[in-house]
Amino acid sequence: AAAGRAAQAVATCRSADLDVRFGAVGGAAGTTYREVVLTNRSPYRCVLRGFPGVSYVDANGDQVGAAAVRSGDRGPLLTLPHGATATSDVGFAQVDNFDPDACRKTPVWGIRVYPPDETVPLYLPLADQHGCAGDVSPFGNHLTAASVRS
Repeated sequence: AAAGRAAQAVATCRSADLDVRFGAVGGAAGTTYREVVLTNRSPYRCVLRGFPGVSYVDANGDQVGAAAVRSGDRGPLLTLPHGATATSDVGFAQVDNFDPDACRKTPVWGIRVYPPDETVPLYLPLADQHGCAGDVSPFGNHLTAASVRS
């Protein structure tokens, strides 16, 4: 019986098996929300649960400012067959709303995304975007990320 259960186990989705892209865009109260969509491109089912790690990066791939703060609960385990997607809503605060001295507004190349339970990043470019290189945590967050959902 144990061997049968082990054969049915589905592995966590790895970065090498995922494509990443932006989905829908919306906004509210000084924040732009963009869906970060992870698509399983492997021929096998895999699972995801929880929060992606998201941070701004410059053109050299170096992190700019603090990583995204988790928003909401961890969410359910998602099983992704080939071609299926999981989406995280990522909030991008308008950095001009922060104190300029605390924020230290910095141009960014895009974002680095670590899928849940993964240590290999994926990257998405963002045109004309800025992040806060300084600590704005006393005033809010320049990035937030929700748990993946189907």
